[in-house]
Amino acid sequence: MALDFKDIKSADLFLPGLVQQVFNKYQRTDGSSLSAGERSQLFTELTALLGEDLLERALRLLDEWAIIIYYTPDRLRRIVELVSKRNSVHVMRILPGINYCKCRYFQRCVLQLLEDQEATSSTESDCIAFTCEHVLAQRLHELLNRVPREQILTLEQFKYFHEDVYFD
Repeated sequence: MALDFKDIKSADLFLPGLVQQVFNKYQRTDGSSLSAGERSQLFTELTALLGEDLLERALRLLDEWAIIIYYTPDRLRRIVELVSKRNSVHVMRILPGINYCKCRYFQRCVLQLLEDQEATSSTESDCIAFTCEHVLAQRLHELLNRVPREQILTLEQFKYFHEDVYFD
């Protein structure tokens, strides 16, 4: 079966690259922070690509959740944990550099996995997205915070966290 390019939206092909270009554009190698103007421009560009609602949810996460980076003892592998400051039971773990999250929004809107009867609202049943607020918040945190909160884990602890990224 031949691929019919008329059925593929150009956004499906270019969005991941465009989002990466935006993050690369504002990445600092000299340890300096973004200026207020650069931050504003970053948010404008991300809003244009991902939508205002997703960006606002990610920024809210940065304010209301703690973000911790866990490393293996050799510091070659890492997992990012997002923990609600209001309710420490709400925890999300993701792998940096990988656009995957086990949250309901990612499963429904990015992977298109949940059935329509499982959708909680009409907007969620129609949604199509590139990523979720957890992955976006992690990327923004990495870009905007010069001194992240970090912790070294034993290999056993890291394995448990890694398995938790994929299993409910």
